[in-house]
Amino acid sequence: MGRFLFFQAVICLMVLYAVPVAQSWGKEGHILTCRIAQELFQPEAAEAVKNLLQDSVNGDLSALCSWPDEVRHLPHYQRMSSLHFVNTPDEACTFDYSRDCKRDECVVGAISEFTSQLLHYNEEPADPQYNMTEALLFLSHFIGDIHQA
Repeated sequence: MGRFLFFQAVICLMVLYAVPVAQSWGKEGHILTCRIAQELFQPEAAEAVKNLLQDSVNGDLSALCSWPDEVRHLPHYQRMSSLHFVNTPDEACTFDYSRDCKRDECVVGAISEFTSQLLHYNEEPADPQYNMTEALLFLSHFIGDIHQA
């Protein structure tokens, strides 16, 4: 009986240890999300992404897909910290945009905003209020964030 309880305790500890990991992608999950997305790009989108990324990554979006997590605590990007998730009330079984994303400050609002910015990519002259590279990196990252459960 003592061995059985020991093994149960070990299994419980392993499950509890894995819980925080299971709740977030981490860098690897974001890399995979961006790799899968990039393989599905149409040629025009692939060229636009390559043009927006720094030369050192050779057009590989996945190389920078976790960047938003790396900068979220820097003063310049502090506003972005709350955009990586949606908080819904514990008793709610549904997402309600007006309730759960006030002032567009959640991952759903961020996806909408950065998608809107990227729709201006080919406009001349480029709108100086948008940083298209940052918009691409945040959008790619947030698409991964929204698929975490």
